[in-house]
Amino acid sequence: MGEGHEMRWGGLAGIGAVIFAVVGRIVMGGMPRVDNPAGVVSMYLAGHRAHIMWGTVLYAIAISLFVWFGAALSTAFRRANDESDAPTVVLAGFILVSAIAFMAISVFAGITYAMTEYRALLLFAPAPYATMTIVGTVAGIAVALTLAATAVAIARTHVFPMWMAWFAGIVALLRLLAAFTLGITGGALVPGGWLETYVPGVLAALWVLAASGLLVREHLPTVQMRAPHVMGGHA
Repeated sequence: MGEGHEMRWGGLAGIGAVIFAVVGRIVMGGMPRVDNPAGVVSMYLAGHRAHIMWGTVLYAIAISLFVWFGAALSTAFRRANDESDAPTVVLAGFILVSAIAFMAISVFAGITYAMTEYRALLLFAPAPYATMTIVGTVAGIAVALTLAATAVAIARTHVFPMWMAWFAGIVALLRLLAAFTLGITGGALVPGGWLETYVPGVLAALWVLAASGLLVREHLPTVQMRAPHVMGGHA
């Protein structure tokens, strides 16, 4: 029963991480691309200061829940095969990705606060904005490593169906390929654009939701299964 509860809460944390991240992104509004004119970036920061602050809080909650989900996932793999190094790599990957994400979103919030408090600094807003976009693109390599290790762990332990391993592997490959857009300065593949950021991001979120659902469903006896036994005991 303890194992079931542990896995279930980890799965719920994964679902919560996706929900808070999506809501945080919506709250921040339409973010400009790095190839937009300098004035567009400055106007975005000046006009969305409160939105960015609230979005940062939501993202921070999502990241914390993401670590919880990763720990539950690693535990499930380790219990299925305690001789493999894959669970350790998976946990380390989730911690690394979360640390980078937490620092990036915190720094972005700090830059936004400082530049909107001292409006003269908004003239220089495109430089740190582009820097944070590149940081997010490079961080995709850490995401790719984490998902690749997860795919290997699934293949070895069969904790999840094999299609989950293939799904994780595909998202990992897309994340890795996205990192090679660093040299592109315009067009559809510019860093921070839809193809580079949102396509692999949405797929990764769908994978987390699928894995979270499996953790909740497969590792905890349902209330419906336990109810007849309890009622019978009182009878």
